[in-house]
Amino acid sequence: MFLLIKEYMTILGLNYTKLNIETKQISHRGISINTTPKILNVTKTQIQAGKNQIPIVVIDFSFTSQFNPKIANLVINGNIVFQPKDESKTIDSWKKTNKLPREEEVEIINYLFVKITPFALFLSEIFRIPPIIALPKIELKQEKKEEVKK
Repeated sequence: MFLLIKEYMTILGLNYTKLNIETKQISHRGISINTTPKILNVTKTQIQAGKNQIPIVVIDFSFTSQFNPKIANLVINGNIVFQPKDESKTIDSWKKTNKLPREEEVEIINYLFVKITPFALFLSEIFRIPPIIALPKIELKQEKKEEVKK
């Protein structure tokens, strides 16, 4: 399945390479969670499509959720395979600044949040740690009692 993002890049795939979940203690009150996707490396390669070689870019990433107090730690590493409109510009930007062109970086980070957050929620349920995002809750409202004046 290919995912066309805007007019300047096509995501060809998402691969997981490492998963690390560490639980330290059980506590679900007063917890703050900092989730940070980070681009670790960008490389250019090619894939075979019939008789043609198609240039692609592989982005290695880390998706980390740190819990405070330190009750757990969640790290998901992997790579995204994509075809930017101008792979030379993407690679040159990475080599010079260790950053992608801004429009590509924003789309890649958003893609990571969209694809990995549901997986991280699933893992949080299995490992009995708080979800990395706030989930909606329905609460029962207490009816206000009106005092009757005599």
